[in-house]
Amino acid sequence: MEELKSMPKILGRGSDFERAHHEAFLSQLFGAYSAFLIELNIYLKCDLPEENISLGKLWNKIKEHNKSSTVLTELYKLSTDSNSWFYIAKDMRDLSTHVSGIPLAHYASIGGGVNSDRTQLKHPITMKEYEQDAFEAFEAWLTEMEKLTDKYRLMALGEAG
Repeated sequence: MEELKSMPKILGRGSDFERAHHEAFLSQLFGAYSAFLIELNIYLKCDLPEENISLGKLWNKIKEHNKSSTVLTELYKLSTDSNSWFYIAKDMRDLSTHVSGIPLAHYASIGGGVNSDRTQLKHPITMKEYEQDAFEAFEAWLTEMEKLTDKYRLMALGEAG
C-alpha cells in the first residue's frame, strides 16, 4: 500500500505502475485468505492436504463428520453476498488475474478539488463504480481482511474445543 500511495505523480493515476500494484495487492490480500484457510484446516481438524484447500472442501470435510461450523457458514455467506467487500474484491482479483486488468474510472479536475485525481475501481462484470478511490478501497479491504482473520480464528479455536 505504501508504494502505491507514494507513486510518482508524473506517472498519473491508472498508469501501468498503478495497475500492476492493484493486481499485486489483490493477489496478496487473497494469499492471506488462502493461508487462513490452511489455518482453519488445522483448527477444525479437516486434515486436507495444504495444496488442495478451499472453503468448499473444508465445508464438505466437516459435513462428512456430521458436524457444522459457524465459521465456515459465515465465510460462505460473505463470499456469496454480492454486496460484500469480500465478494467484490474477489471478483476483481479473479478477473484481473485471469482475464484482464481491473476497469477504472478516472476523475481529474483543473485546479484540484475534493474529487480531483481520483481513480475508482469498477466491478469487472457489472462495471458499477466502487464508491471509494482505489487507495481508500484497498485500505478498507485490508482492514476488513485483518478483522475477518482475527474474528474467525478465535471462533474456529472455540469450535475446535
